[in-house]
Amino acid sequence: MAPPVATFEDSTLIKLALEGQAECFTVLVDRHLVAVRRRIRSMVRNAGDADDLLQEVLLKVWRRLSTFRSESSFRTWMTRVAMNEVFQLYRRQERGRLCQSFGDFDALPSRGESPLQTLARVEVTQVVRSAVAGLPAKYSQVLVLQANSRRLHTTWGPASVKRHPQEPAETVWRRHDRRGHFYAAERYSLPVSRCGPF
Repeated sequence: MAPPVATFEDSTLIKLALEGQAECFTVLVDRHLVAVRRRIRSMVRNAGDADDLLQEVLLKVWRRLSTFRSESSFRTWMTRVAMNEVFQLYRRQERGRLCQSFGDFDALPSRGESPLQTLARVEVTQVVRSAVAGLPAKYSQVLVLQANSRRLHTTWGPASVKRHPQEPAETVWRRHDRRGHFYAAERYSLPVSRCGPF
């Protein structure tokens, strides 16, 4: 009678799992799962994210089991895979923060502006934006276009909007948009939803 699989050492279970015996992999992972789960939960506050990461770790360990070199214990290797997944989550979250909307720049003070003036400007901007959002679409589009037209004439000047006669309007839009400026969409019949401070 063969000894139970649960009594095998990690190295034997790894070898058998690589040969295709899935129950050996299950025994191997179950043996170290509590420690890995504890490590992930110590690094991630959100329990849902921790559970998702644990699933990712198990999948990655299954796929990369053949790369395990036995230079350290299996638990150490599996824990390191888990920590790398947590760091990946941090990087994704950090990238998400960098891509937030530009609405936060309204709270930054302008040169020569007191904190009270900044607060008043931010409050007025919020009230105006909520009022414009409550308007019917045709009225809010007129206000957005008007705001963009004013911005065009104050930041670029009318001469900079000229385009070559054969140049498509979309090309002009992209060229100006990459520079970080808005410009009058109504001049070239571009969709209003792609522009505007509101």
